[in-house]
Amino acid sequence: MDVEVLYAVKINGEVYEIDKPAISGEELLKLASKESPGEFVIYLLLEDGDMESIRPNEVVDLQRSGLEKFRTFRADVIYRLQVDGRPREWGLDFITGRAIKRLSGVADPGGVGIWQKTKDSEDKLIGDCDLVDLTFEGVEKFRIGAKYSICIEGKVFEWPKKTITTEEIIQLGGWDASQGAVEVDKDQNERPLASGEVIKLKPGHNFCKRQRFKRGFDQNSRIGEEVLLLRKNFEHVEYKAVNNLHWFKIDGYSLQSPLSPETIPVVFSVTAGHPVPKPYGFYVPSGIKLGDRVLNLNNPQHPPPFAGNWRFASWDIENWRPGADVTIGDNLWGWARSFRNRLLEGE
Repeated sequence: MDVEVLYAVKINGEVYEIDKPAISGEELLKLASKESPGEFVIYLLLEDGDMESIRPNEVVDLQRSGLEKFRTFRADVIYRLQVDGRPREWGLDFITGRAIKRLSGVADPGGVGIWQKTKDSEDKLIGDCDLVDLTFEGVEKFRIGAKYSICIEGKVFEWPKKTITTEEIIQLGGWDASQGAVEVDKDQNERPLASGEVIKLKPGHNFCKRQRFKRGFDQNSRIGEEVLLLRKNFEHVEYKAVNNLHWFKIDGYSLQSPLSPETIPVVFSVTAGHPVPKPYGFYVPSGIKLGDRVLNLNNPQHPPPFAGNWRFASWDIENWRPGADVTIGDNLWGWARSFRNRLLEGE
């Protein structure tokens, strides 16, 4: 029994079936009803975003895996664009990022990015397979730059590689390595970066809008020593410096019966002059129970810079006597451990 084998091509977004494994440029134009001699040209869209002109008598093999895609264009129309201030001409009504690189003679297409200049916002990264419509009024302008861009303490740095290390962030930011580096996500959550950590980047301004970096704390300062001591004794400690206040969040803080739940996050802050004056009060989530009764704690006048539904508990240490050495005298580790005593007192 004879079985008819059909092949398919996509031209201008429409799929056509044919019964032979190869087809010429002329036949492709005829399929798309663009057969007027010399009036139209047809291009094969390649997987890497580039485009290849198909001559009328040139044959395309359809036996390869996948659906071959084509676009037709009028042969008598020229579009103009600028790349790095230099005028370029293009015969199609759209262009891909890869084609812009080829048109500009880029030696290493995979190592650079094409950025479309915009009037009212940040330049837009054009991926190799991204399509740019050239039919709008005016001349589209592009520049060749690094493929990646990161934001460090509000300043944008273009970066040529798809990864960056903690040490490279510190070098770009221009601060001492002892301060470390912190990653800040779109919700303002902070994550200290480990020494030698490698961060994978995504093309474009991803770290300006979603994530960014900033310097950490000086480990040799009093605050730095307090952070290290807290992290030595609690598994998850987050630190932020906001408006001359040093903020700390401890996740998984253990309560004891008759308090519930078993673990909660707690937040507290100290002033820029720490260890003087002494700390005051702390924040806990709403809904903490003492026995069967929910504690009625105050709504905070100044909510902490951490997401959550927080309540404020007034608390003070009468004789606050910190030593020059953070491990001698009062410190924030001891301060945090005292929070259980305050909650056991009730409202």
